[in-house]
Amino acid sequence: MKKIFIIILFMFNALFAEEIYATFDVVSEKESQLGLSVSGIVSTLNVNVGDKVKKGDLLLSLNNAQEKNEYETARKNAEHSSKIFERYAKISDVIDKEKMENYLYDRDISQLNAQNKEIILRKTELRAPYDLVVTKKNIDLGAIVLASQTNLLDVIALDDVKLVLKFDERYWQKVKVGQTFIYKVDGSDKNYEGIITKIYPIVLKETRQMEAEVKTKDLMPGLFGNGSIKAE
Repeated sequence: MKKIFIIILFMFNALFAEEIYATFDVVSEKESQLGLSVSGIVSTLNVNVGDKVKKGDLLLSLNNAQEKNEYETARKNAEHSSKIFERYAKISDVIDKEKMENYLYDRDISQLNAQNKEIILRKTELRAPYDLVVTKKNIDLGAIVLASQTNLLDVIALDDVKLVLKFDERYWQKVKVGQTFIYKVDGSDKNYEGIITKIYPIVLKETRQMEAEVKTKDLMPGLFGNGSIKAE
């Protein structure tokens, strides 16, 4: 009897659950403007608008002759100092202790310098910080890049998207996290379903609307649509 009562109660609530109309935009969770902190000439440009790139892939690189020369010099000095230390380390029992300490010091300092130069050289490479798609290219192959140019590529994450809902402010007490949102994307007849994960704590002054978020996937950022929030 108790089970029947619960079922009837559930059906009653579902029957009288309020449907709140909401529109939405599909928004990427990650949007970035990528640049470099050094100057140079674009010698490698591996992407174009619309290209999908995996995290860590090389997007572009600069030809900076000075940085390359300094790195090569530092690397050769490190190799030379290391060989000298290894040579005398084999006969350290007959070498003055102070001289051995100097050889060790020279080796360590030259290796550290080479590492620092390599880090600087890597700054001429721009790699994808996450799985992304290129939405805008602000540079071309062979162009001169200044360190002050921080926006070389505009990118977004395709696999990490959400819906930003807009609904009338009068429902501010009825819309809650965890409620179901049934919706359609403009241009498609397919029904989608999601769960509200966040409600923004302000009212938009211009439209007297509130906003909420629904996590989703496999939808292109920039799309829009509408649907109904199932409010109890």
